Amino acid sequence: MDPVSMLSTVNLGVPLYMVISFVAIISICLLFSRIQLGLAVSFLFAFYIGYFYNKTLLLKTIEGSIIGTVIYASLGLIIIILAIISFMSSNK
Repeated sequence: MDPVSMLSTVNLGVPLYMVISFVAIISICLLFSRIQLGLAVSFLFAFYIGYFYNKTLLLKTIEGSIIGTVIYASLGLIIIILAIISFMSSNK
């Protein structure tokens, strides 16, 4: 199955309370000029929704592939590490 047809057949649902809390947290981050924190929150929201909330659907889509799960988790870990490094660097 090619990726385009796989993406067109998947239906992901996000609960309204999660979307409202996401928008509220992002708005607070932007109001206090914490753009890097807002980006980290956006990534964590997408990571949570993409994997933990839709875990069964994702595993069914990648046909239970351990390699797909490891790649997904390691790319997420790399982005979190890069976000931590950018938080610790000075912006001067």
